[in-house]
Amino acid sequence: MKFKQEQIIQTSSSPLTGWFLRWVPRVITVFACVGYFSGVLTTQPLSLLSLLLLTGIYGAWLVIYHLEKQFDERAHLSWLLALFCLACASQFIPLPSTDVYWLPQLPLITTSLMTALRPRSLGLGLSCVLCLSSYLAIRRIVPDWGVSGQVSVPLVFLVLYGYGTIIRELALAHAAKEVANARLAAANSRLQEYSAQVEELSVIRERNRIAREIHDTLGHALTLLSVQLETATQLEARGDPRLREELLEARQVTKACLTEVRHSVEALRPDETSAGSLLEWLQRLVAKSETTCRETRITLDLEEATHPLSPEVCLTLYRCAQEALTNIRKHAHATKVLLRLSTSGGKEGQVELTVLDNGQECEPIHEQRARGFGLLGMRERVALLDGTLWAGPQAAHGWRVEVVLPLTPQGQAEGGSTGAHKTREKVEP
Repeated sequence: MKFKQEQIIQTSSSPLTGWFLRWVPRVITVFACVGYFSGVLTTQPLSLLSLLLLTGIYGAWLVIYHLEKQFDERAHLSWLLALFCLACASQFIPLPSTDVYWLPQLPLITTSLMTALRPRSLGLGLSCVLCLSSYLAIRRIVPDWGVSGQVSVPLVFLVLYGYGTIIRELALAHAAKEVANARLAAANSRLQEYSAQVEELSVIRERNRIAREIHDTLGHALTLLSVQLETATQLEARGDPRLREELLEARQVTKACLTEVRHSVEALRPDETSAGSLLEWLQRLVAKSETTCRETRITLDLEEATHPLSPEVCLTLYRCAQEALTNIRKHAHATKVLLRLSTSGGKEGQVELTVLDNGQECEPIHEQRARGFGLLGMRERVALLDGTLWAGPQAAHGWRVEVVLPLTPQGQAEGGSTGAHKTREKVEP
């Protein structure tokens, strides 16, 4: 079964959080500009405090903003580029002061924000431009700045860019975790749905199995009992002394009904069942059918049944033979019946059951036989074992039922899954 790929929909944040995340970047930009230009007019401690305050506010926003996965590159690209241009231009504005410790303030903050741009080469390139502009601005104001000061400028930019990159990667990892959790929750939900479907299908399958067993056991025995009682009624009307014999046979049929129920339970148990037991079942079935319908001669051919069969195959073949003989008694009124069972070995070994009769060639009878519940049960049994069923009138006269099953059914090998439905419907001569 194929599954469609689900789209993970992120839940929207609360209105207060959304407002905060929308406006904090803009407020930080304003604070950065004010803090930058305040370095020209204020004393050194106040400028240093402004720098620390901006850095703290910016760091808090960066963590919250990225981890909440609310950053939209297309929506914020404009103000990021504007901030970048402002940071570059501010380095070359003529200023009267020679205190340069506040000079890289705005470019440093902007450098960390550049890590949010995609592709990464764009953000890295813009950060290098900011670093170069700050370095040139400082060299312009203080030409004799020491080596340590010159090295500290790119080092600070590198640290800030790395800081922004780490936060960004944490945000991506957090987002990936959220997506994985959402997919796992969706998979668990689907699994629960499939479990419910499997349980429902199991119940339906069990109901169908019970319906087949009732039809093939009680239905078969009650059909024989009905025939016996009808014969007894006719004998009673004629005052025939064979009435007692027919009643005794009807009693035997009733006992046989209970025996069939026990056989069904035993056949469904996971006990070892050999082909010999199936042969005995068929022999008893033929003997019982000949006793009930004395005008029908049944020939049982078991010479080619030489391979062992599984309990499921034995039960299916027995029920199909039982149903075929029941239909012959009810509809065909045949005088000759051939019941043949044969097996073939090899890698794709199979067993074949054939039931032929020379019954009446009447289309309404054929239609009635083809549409009955018995044939439907045969189809279901054969399909469960990945077999083939053919049932229909012969070219000359009579009716033919042919069942072919694999010695090792695919459905059984796969844990009882339903095999391909290869049942063939009735065909016209």
